[in-house]
Amino acid sequence: MIVIGHRVLDEKEKRELEEILRHRGFMVHFVDFDGKKTIVVSERTFPVSEVLPASFVERVIDLETSFQLAHRAFLPQGTVVRVGDVAIGGETVVVIAGPCAVESQDQLFRTAEVVRRFGGHILRGGAFKPRTSPYSFQGLGEAGLEILAKARERFGLPVVTEATSPENAELVAAYADMIQIGARNMQNFELLKKVGMLRKPVLLKRGMSATVEDLLLAAEYILSLGNFQVVLCERGIRTIERFTRNTLDLTAIPVVKELSHLPIVVDPSHGTGLREKVIPMARAAVACGADGVMVEVHPEPERALSDGPQSLRFEQFRKLMRDLEVISVLVGRELKREDIAGIVPCSGRTSRGPNPEKPRVAFLGEQGSFSSQVARRSFGEDVELLPCQNFREVFERVVRGEATHGVVPLENTITGSIHHNFDLLLEFPETFIVGERFIRVSQHLGLYPGTARDTLRVLFAHPQGFAQCGKFLERLKGVRIINVGSTEEAARRTAEFGPGSGCISSDEAIAKYGLEKVEEDIEDNPRNFTRFIIIATRFEPLPEHDKVSCVFALRNYPGALYEALGVFARRGVNLLKLESRPFIGRPWEYLFYVDWEGNLVEEKYRQLLEELRTRSTFLRVLGSYRNAWKLEV
Repeated sequence: MIVIGHRVLDEKEKRELEEILRHRGFMVHFVDFDGKKTIVVSERTFPVSEVLPASFVERVIDLETSFQLAHRAFLPQGTVVRVGDVAIGGETVVVIAGPCAVESQDQLFRTAEVVRRFGGHILRGGAFKPRTSPYSFQGLGEAGLEILAKARERFGLPVVTEATSPENAELVAAYADMIQIGARNMQNFELLKKVGMLRKPVLLKRGMSATVEDLLLAAEYILSLGNFQVVLCERGIRTIERFTRNTLDLTAIPVVKELSHLPIVVDPSHGTGLREKVIPMARAAVACGADGVMVEVHPEPERALSDGPQSLRFEQFRKLMRDLEVISVLVGRELKREDIAGIVPCSGRTSRGPNPEKPRVAFLGEQGSFSSQVARRSFGEDVELLPCQNFREVFERVVRGEATHGVVPLENTITGSIHHNFDLLLEFPETFIVGERFIRVSQHLGLYPGTARDTLRVLFAHPQGFAQCGKFLERLKGVRIINVGSTEEAARRTAEFGPGSGCISSDEAIAKYGLEKVEEDIEDNPRNFTRFIIIATRFEPLPEHDKVSCVFALRNYPGALYEALGVFARRGVNLLKLESRPFIGRPWEYLFYVDWEGNLVEEKYRQLLEELRTRSTFLRVLGSYRNAWKLEV
């Protein structure tokens, strides 16, 4: 049983309550949660109303399990653990990468630079190494911790490293942003108690012979001491299989997600022991719901002092990050990225400083719309969201300076381009594209509570929602279709209309208004993705940008388009998109919108634009940014 209070009990109150319950045959444990309330935990149910004043009790949870604080019933919304400025859990996927062991400053710095450059989020590396053989490399100890701290300072990556005993846990906590508990120590209960008291984020690995219940009970030790910053890690278990180092138990991911509120990451390096198997298993881990992956990366794996055969080479790590960018979108999440958040207009130019202006992001609809989800994923929790009634208002608020950025959809894989927003890009020349995001759009049928499919009379949806679900609509008879301004509004109008109504909307919006989700994924094709662009009034062209958007018009003569496209072909520049649109106000003239791989900094691409300009009657660069959807050729 868990009793959640409204406030924190002082020590005297705890002693008195413990004494009362002890005399009645009950043992209880007190945990102060988040500095705001005391939780009373007991392995047996006791009469709460006879012992505790009603004014203290906020909620009582009855559980038939020993991992009570780790159980999802305690925090149904899930836990997000913060390691430095990185959030593990929630809507993003996090990558932890680095060598198995810190061998030297040069080795770690070379690896950290690559982890940072290719988009990794947390740097791993062992300073203390528990090894099966007493003759194997045991780590550099505190010298290794010092190197990790220097790497954090230089590359801006939080670091995680292992504590191997209660005696060195405090030393590790003094240097690291997150303490790892290795597989061999998962049931070192004194160590678990120690890191529980240190209140530092903990990465808890599953033991090589442990069940999922064993893992959650190990986490319970840490939680029971008031440290709720725990991330679980599936790293493979020992079975009769001999072709891999361990058997990576990916079924543990959905099992843990159902049982516990704690985030969970997967370590395919230890799970397979073979670098060629790491990338496919990392992709599978994200596909089945992991909050992140933890992989070993080494500049020279064949010379590694620990776990060389399972360590990725730098180029393999780059491919892994590319793959995870796409896989995460397929499952409705996103690889955590930093090319948008933290880049906002400040003092007339783009700022990447330590104290940038707080982002204010304009988007269509209210909280629960797909646009609001993209805004949150792009800018994180520390963002002010500005709802808008239409796409024009998004552009207007950005131009007026009310918003630092705007989020608008540009194209969908089922319904094609959203032409109105192409036109708005030209109508508001003060705006530029500074980033893009892709989101998988899962459309669901939500009904007002008590409404059945055969009693449905009114259906609300955004026009794009109706367009994406054409085959579903064909099956409906006698239902009135009403267009609304956003996905969120469809759910809100259903709640306001009452019985007999329904909507095509998102999970978030359906839950927000208390509707019943009766049918999932009703879109015509499951490969239903929408590309959103991030707009701002200023942007800074950077060498790391690898995508440019522009629009141009041509003179009317045979071969004009062929010659314009030759500007790209002669330089070996890949076109990602080419679309023509009517030139508004100039009958029978057309604009060509082009996305291409490159940037606005290198001389090769600057020359490309100059030549294109000479062949065009009109040319405007819409922006440069990071390509959010890369596929290996």
